[in-house]
Amino acid sequence: MPDELRPDRSGVVFALEKRSPDAAGHEGACIVGRSVEGEHVFEGWAATEAFAMFKREGSLPVWQASDRFAALMYSPK
Repeated sequence: MPDELRPDRSGVVFALEKRSPDAAGHEGACIVGRSVEGEHVFEGWAATEAFAMFKREGSLPVWQASDRFAALMYSPK
């Protein structure tokens, strides 16, 4: 990942996880971007580009998560 996506710079930690961060989500590998500085970080350039990159790659579900919510951003067909 690019240096701009370090959590101390982007405010988001990206990880490959075994299950979705949502109680209603399915088990199975997924990519989760977790906010470490509040939901506003998802609007930043670095986070937006990282989520777009994971969506383009297209093999795993992509989630955005914070302490208040989890949202599925992409699900492979």
